[in-house]
Amino acid sequence: MKRSDKKKLARRIAKERIRILFSLAESYAKRGDLDISSRYVELILKIARKYNIRLPREMKYRICKKCNCFIIPGKNATVRLKKGKVVIKCLECDRYKRYPYK
Repeated sequence: MKRSDKKKLARRIAKERIRILFSLAESYAKRGDLDISSRYVELILKIARKYNIRLPREMKYRICKKCNCFIIPGKNATVRLKKGKVVIKCLECDRYKRYPYK
């Protein structure tokens, strides 16, 4: 097996692990176990950095950059629409995320 084939295989496995960890983080966050879900988020970010994988937009929007907690609107985050932007406030660390929408 070539080195490039090994890298492709490792990246594919890493992407699958990220998907699994993301679903686990979501389920634990919905149950209220925010400590476990934030640990899963840390693992997701660690794997993504190690294998140089970009997280999909859907995943990026659900993770707080400051405290690495899984964002669930209404439970640990507030979502507002202001002047063409979605404003998400993390209630764990009081940080705002702003995204444009059309």
